[in-house]
Amino acid sequence: MKSKYNIILLLLSGLLAACTEESGPNIDDYPLNYPIEEIPVQSDIPVGIYLYNPTSALSNEAVWTRLTEPHDEAAGKVGPNIEPVLGQYSLGVDETGAQNLQTLFDWCKDARIDFMVTPGFKEHANALYPNNANFNDTAFVRLVSGKNVDYALDLGTMKYAVLMDLNTFCSGLSNNVLLEDAETRDYRYLDPEGVQRDTTLTREERLYSFFRRASDFFKDDTYFHLNGCPVLVLANPERLFTSDSKRVYDGIRATIKAHTGKDVYLIARQTQWTPPARFHYFFLSGGVDAVTMDNMCNIGAGYYERLYWLNQFINENIKYNREYIAANYGIDFMPSVSPSYNIYVNNGSYNSPIVAKDPGEFRKRCNVAKMNLGRTPLVFVESLNNWQFESAVEPANTYGTTYLDIIREQFKRDSK
Repeated sequence: MKSKYNIILLLLSGLLAACTEESGPNIDDYPLNYPIEEIPVQSDIPVGIYLYNPTSALSNEAVWTRLTEPHDEAAGKVGPNIEPVLGQYSLGVDETGAQNLQTLFDWCKDARIDFMVTPGFKEHANALYPNNANFNDTAFVRLVSGKNVDYALDLGTMKYAVLMDLNTFCSGLSNNVLLEDAETRDYRYLDPEGVQRDTTLTREERLYSFFRRASDFFKDDTYFHLNGCPVLVLANPERLFTSDSKRVYDGIRATIKAHTGKDVYLIARQTQWTPPARFHYFFLSGGVDAVTMDNMCNIGAGYYERLYWLNQFINENIKYNREYIAANYGIDFMPSVSPSYNIYVNNGSYNSPIVAKDPGEFRKRCNVAKMNLGRTPLVFVESLNNWQFESAVEPANTYGTTYLDIIREQFKRDSK
């Protein structure tokens, strides 16, 4: 046994001796070890930014404590130790909420943000059109639009687009329970003559009615259009299980066209760090107009290796998605960029890597986005104020408007 052990030691010694500085691995040869170059802006690139309603998160004292407490890794405190300039603010359809929203708008106008993407717009399943959307969501969209007469806001040249949250609508759907086979729902309503009547809607009919309700906002002059078409961003589109996604998406488009006279521009928000082929039977075969990515700084529980050369990892991932989606489906791609991500702020978890704010790294991620623009240039920022995960460019006590300034400098030709 001892002789075998000695032989192994000799072999290892020979291998180590052979791996000289000249012949062994060199970090310079690592495929991801390349610089992210600064890309000059030749013309303005449209920028959309996700707006959250952080009221519940910021009013949660545990979340607020983790967001603002001094950073002390030895004590297990790994929050960012920052505080929004607005403090523990609320957004809502009241005077204080409207004033706070106007302050956010003013900051975004200074950064030359082109449009806001609203918080998720959800279905209200127990009512017929036009009451088939969550009441609070509808009221908040009206506030964001600047069309609420009680709290009219000044958007300047900025617009807004609705984020359709399909998560609630798709509850119960799966590869075993498709949209076409899901349960029907009975409704009772009063007709124009005041007569009580009953009707039944299939889940598919409800889907089209839900999109019809969202398209009511297209008539607003503050609604964002791309190539002349109103934009809807789809959250959780991978939840829409159907036997024929192309037929269903054609049905969505036809419903909106009949209701508004406009051709809608559909952008699916794909789950971050996922291969695009996974969504073949969903929005890719469905034929959305473009795909964007969810927060790429949310690098997943346990994937600590992605922290090294993170911007290069993001570049390779979205480059692959952009090229694959274009080559196989002819669908456009719109990159997203994020400043940071910290799941500890949300729930005190230590299982996911933390991507801390760093102006230099954020600039690199902006350049990664410019490296991966689609046929129709447009970039999404995740997000303005998602304080629940500290993924925000909203001004804070430690950095002011730094991240909004970077957005303007990176995506607008005349950034002054």
